[in-house]
Parts: sequence; structure tokens; C-alpha cells
Amino acid sequence: MDIFNFTINYQLVLSVVGTILCLFLLFLILQFIWLRTKVNRLYKKYKYFMAGEDGGSLELKLSTELRELREMIEASKSMLHQQELLATMQLQSFQKIGLIRYDAFDETGDKLSFSLTLMDGRNNGFVISSLSGNDASRIYAKQIHNGQCRESLSSEEAESIRMALNTLMPDMAARVKDAVVENEKEDAQRIDRKEKK
Repeated sequence: MDIFNFTINYQLVLSVVGTILCLFLLFLILQFIWLRTKVNRLYKKYKYFMAGEDGGSLELKLSTELRELREMIEASKSMLHQQELLATMQLQSFQKIGLIRYDAFDETGDKLSFSLTLMDGRNNGFVISSLSGNDASRIYAKQIHNGQCRESLSSEEAESIRMALNTLMPDMAARVKDAVVENEKEDAQRIDRKEKK
């Protein structure tokens, strides 16, 4: 029965348990100091943002920024609308030009005759032809609709129209309209997200 007869050294057990508790207490103290320094840093940042330079709160700063952002959005919408109006007006102004100079009559030799085509952004306009000779000059005007003339054209007039049609002009109205539609889609998506929250 010697197996069951053992002695417990209580002093050794107490010293081991005490050492473990001291180490655990030291670990907790270090954790407390580390967490306290982090909390102090966060508190300083919190005080900075809440106090501000002039004593205003963060909420006041954010509301001011939000108001300014909304004003900027309204201003940009207004500018897009104005740009759309300008692009529409641009479509109605003459912007495509074709000019061909030639000798209508062989005896002049100075290329005094010409065909001038003026068209707007929708390819509507006219072609003016001036035929100049030694004895007389004649001027003709023909209407152009969608880049086509219903009246018969001389080769010089047709070349003038072709030259005007090949003038590269940016289609600003279409681009502005696409930008406005895209902006409206983004606004609708933003409103949907706010309503879902």
C-alpha cells in the first residue's frame, strides 16, 4: 500500500501556484497599460475632432461639408443643363463648310466662280454657287436637307457638299445627353441605396 501513501508538499504547490498567479497578474498589468495607452490616443483624436479649431463639433463640420457637396452637385447639374442648351444651339448653327473655286467659263482663267456649302450640325443648310464670266455673273442657291439636295447639282456643287459633310465636328449634343442620362442614373441609384438603409 505504499503506492497510495505519498506526501504532498504544500509549500511547493503554493509556490508554483503563486508564481503562475504572479506571472498572470504581470501579464494582465502589461495588457492594461497597453490598452490604456491606446484608449488615451483614441481619446485625444476624439477630442480633436469634436473640439475643432473654432469650437465647432464634428457633426457641424460634417453637415457643412454635406451641404457644400449638395450645392456643388446642384451647380454641376446646372452646368450640364447649360452645356446641353449650348450643344443644342450649336447643332442649329452653321458649322460645316465646303468651298470649291473653279473656272465656270474657260475664258476667265482666274477661278472667280465658286460653290459654297454651309450646313448645321444636322446637315441642313444650303449651297450657293456663283458663276462669273467676262460679261455676266450668276448666283444660284440650293437647299440641303439631311445632307441631300433635291435639285440637280453640278460636279463642283456636289464636291462642295461632300467636303462640308466630311468636316469633322464633335457631336456635343449627343455626348451631353449621354452624360445627363448617366448622371440621372447615378442619382437614382444613390437614392435607392439611401432608401434601403
